[in-house]
Amino acid sequence: MKIIDSSNSLNDVTYDAIRKDIMNMTLEPGMNVSVQKLSERYGVSRTPVREAIVRLQQSGLVEIYPQRKTVVSKIDLDRILEELFIRTSLEAAVVDEFIHRCSELVGDTMQELINKQKICMDKGQLADFYSKDNRFHQLIFETAGQPLAWKTAESVASHYSRIRILHGKINGVASIIDGHERILKTVRRRDAEAMRKAVMEYPNNLLEQVKSMSKQYPHFFTNDFK
Repeated sequence: MKIIDSSNSLNDVTYDAIRKDIMNMTLEPGMNVSVQKLSERYGVSRTPVREAIVRLQQSGLVEIYPQRKTVVSKIDLDRILEELFIRTSLEAAVVDEFIHRCSELVGDTMQELINKQKICMDKGQLADFYSKDNRFHQLIFETAGQPLAWKTAESVASHYSRIRILHGKINGVASIIDGHERILKTVRRRDAEAMRKAVMEYPNNLLEQVKSMSKQYPHFFTNDFK
């Protein structure tokens, strides 16, 4: 895949491309990602790749073994628990303000995102599906007047985001759509308590699935749940 430079610097474009492929599991946990291999894969020189690797290491997405190899970080199950705690705590905390500010247009936009997710599911477009999934939850934070809380949750969700993709590949994504439809029903009723419960249901269900995934694909994970 050759990168075409844009208004962003080539370093940023290269970093974004590699990070995206790590997050969507195209570059799998534990995969060897040497500077030479990435340079050839993305059609760029070694310099922007080296810069990207440094940044990816800082965000915990790659591990560098000096004079030996660089690999995509494996998924840390303990980290998933922490990331889910941050995300669900923040999302549950904005529910009351979301309900207070929510208009009919917001509900209609949520329904439109669900409809688009169904199309992505039918076409097997996982990356687009999860893009719509993120937008669905981002809308909740933004409507509540808490865009920074959303950015905070997303900035620390590297392991959670990857496990979602793996879950989708193994088990499908119908349960996510069901969860969004349950959330939307509570929004239409303007029932904050029911919405808070619905917001927290999916992560809890996902954790049960993760336990079996870690046994099915042990080479993707660093540890077991404590």
